[in-house]
Amino acid sequence: MKTLTSTSVLIGFTATFSLLVINIWTAYHNITKIVQADRLQAHSNQVLGILANISLAVKDTELHQREYVLTNNPSYLRVNRLNISQIRHQVKLLQNLATTQPQPYLEQLVPFGDQVEQCLMVLVENTSQLYSRPITAERQLELSNKRQATIKQLQQLVGNFDRSERIILDRHQANARESLTFARLSLSISGLLDLLLLAILYQLVQRDLTKHQQAESTLRDYVTEFEELYHNAPCGYHSLDRSGKFVRINRTELQMLGYEETEIIGQKSFADLLTPDSRQIFEKYFPLVKSQGWIRDLEFQMIRKDGQILPVSATIITVKDVEGNDLISRCTLIDISDRLRLRQQARLSAEISHKIRQSLQLEEIWQTAVEEVQKLLQVDRVLIFRFDADGRGTVVKEQVLAGYPSVIGSDISDPCFDLSYQHRYQQGHVHSVADITQAGFHPCYVEFLQQFDVQACVIVPILLRDRLWGVLIIHHCQAPRVWLPSEIALISQLSNQIGIALTQAQLLEQERQQRQELARSNAELEQFAYIASHDLQEPLRMVTSYLQLLERRYQGKLDRDADEFIEYAVDGALRMQALIQALLDYARLSSRGKPFTSVNCNLALQDALTNLKIAVQESGAKITSDPLPEVQGDRPQLTQLFQNLIANGLKFCRDRPPQIHISVQQVDRLGSPLLLASDFASPPSAWRFAVADNGIGIEAQYLDRIFVIFQRLHSRATYPGTGIGLAICKKIVERHGGQIWVESEPSRGSVFYFIIPGIYSTSA
Repeated sequence: MKTLTSTSVLIGFTATFSLLVINIWTAYHNITKIVQADRLQAHSNQVLGILANISLAVKDTELHQREYVLTNNPSYLRVNRLNISQIRHQVKLLQNLATTQPQPYLEQLVPFGDQVEQCLMVLVENTSQLYSRPITAERQLELSNKRQATIKQLQQLVGNFDRSERIILDRHQANARESLTFARLSLSISGLLDLLLLAILYQLVQRDLTKHQQAESTLRDYVTEFEELYHNAPCGYHSLDRSGKFVRINRTELQMLGYEETEIIGQKSFADLLTPDSRQIFEKYFPLVKSQGWIRDLEFQMIRKDGQILPVSATIITVKDVEGNDLISRCTLIDISDRLRLRQQARLSAEISHKIRQSLQLEEIWQTAVEEVQKLLQVDRVLIFRFDADGRGTVVKEQVLAGYPSVIGSDISDPCFDLSYQHRYQQGHVHSVADITQAGFHPCYVEFLQQFDVQACVIVPILLRDRLWGVLIIHHCQAPRVWLPSEIALISQLSNQIGIALTQAQLLEQERQQRQELARSNAELEQFAYIASHDLQEPLRMVTSYLQLLERRYQGKLDRDADEFIEYAVDGALRMQALIQALLDYARLSSRGKPFTSVNCNLALQDALTNLKIAVQESGAKITSDPLPEVQGDRPQLTQLFQNLIANGLKFCRDRPPQIHISVQQVDRLGSPLLLASDFASPPSAWRFAVADNGIGIEAQYLDRIFVIFQRLHSRATYPGTGIGLAICKKIVERHGGQIWVESEPSRGSVFYFIIPGIYSTSA
């Protein structure tokens, strides 16, 4: 339908256009005829005007002739000469007009001009004779009669020409009226036809026109929206020409720079607004912008109109023509003042936090905190106040400049302090005072602070596991001081770091005590397991030997039930022996582990593959690995770790050759990957190994059970084993100070991860 409509509109417009062309040609033809007739009428009117001038000059000549005859005054003869000159001039004009007319008209005018000239020559000669002296009356009369006859002849010539020209004028007017009538008729008919065609096209065009109007309205909305976004964007935006001058700039950037648009557009270049150092940066990176067409996050310092420095981050792109020549460049500017301030605060906070958390000893934490905060904020006193169980408290550490009284050792009971203050601090409230005398404090509290020369202060809570442990107090004693929001934020961050450090110190102490208790308990359990498994070896060996002897001697001599019972007993004894041996191996991991040395994990992996050579060949497995690092550890145990995980992948693979890949990645102490180049400046905290297989996978509810000793997910008939291999892996990893876990989906394979800390270097 859309195609049909478009074709109909095209045909209709073609027909209308063709009719318009015909009408225009007809109208042009008629108008040309009308214009031609008008031009001929105008020419005839000009000719008639010239003939009227000639006729008037002839009449003047006749009049002056009569005056001369009556008065015999020679001056009338002189006037006649002027009239004759005027007649000749008018005849000349008439001849000039004739040059623009058809040849027959020019041929008609030539005899007229000759006859007029002959008459004028007679008049000139007659006048010359009248001037002759003496002249008789008879001669004078004769000349006058001859002159009168010549004038009449001249009048007759002019009259004949005038009548002829008027006939021509009437014919031209008739032709013009006829052409005008025909033009009106043709235009009326064509107009009716055009209206008919346009009426037919109206319904076809109306829908398209509506769509076009909707599209234009949408486009206008987009343009308006774009302009609003352009000028109200949260970042500055401008365009530069080839010379670097501003050709467009949004209102946001104008507000950032403090200029009016008329002061920027066409008046300043981008380099004019840069500091000298930033101009050098721009000149350094500008070739890169031209070569690759863009650059992102390039930091500059721009000069505002008031002279202040504005740090910005610029993203620049260039627009090129089809030949690759630069046309304009567009730049997005972001004010990074807050970013730089936060960056500096973060750096200072990180430095102080690092110092605070370098030690987990409470005394060192407190001392570092008060010293660093005092130097950072340039204040007179910093102290840490710890709350007691009864709501009172104690100053545990103080850093104060010489000349000001120390708080430690003084009676710091505050008569105005109550539990409502502690509740506010418990909610994280930060209390800052620029001038204690203007803060509206109760007089008793002002007196309490003035005894320590305090004029301005900040009190920030120190929270320990969401419990109010104490407060960090900053005193300014020299004069009142307005505390900046950035300073308050920085103090709050440092208070949080102190709370974290205190929490870690407490956790470390608890962990140390728990570790000691756990080590004692594990040592007792390992000793018990070792003794129990060792003492069971000899009687179990005897039971197994006699059962096997019975099986060899009486196989087939008793009934079928006896053979089956003996087989079950032998199998149970052998499995019991395997379990006791596995338990003994598990107990020996800690008691008989070797001291840690530098271990090349590539060699440990190679040892494991050598032990599994037959199993790998029988299964057709493909085992690959990345270059592995060197670690501090027990090489035999690391070999057993790789061997158990690879054997697990070989065993739990069904209907396809096993594929196992060992990879490794540098991580931090929390196990997060190191991605930034700066992270590799020093040896990483740990390596995260991954052993991935394409086996049967593990359901999510069993992921935590597989590392428990003697836990099995399948029957021994389906997958043989003791169920202790992964438990041994877990114990080896934990002995090396790491952790192990698995990620898996049924039928999609498993990935066993383990982290080994204490990395020195990587080796190919």
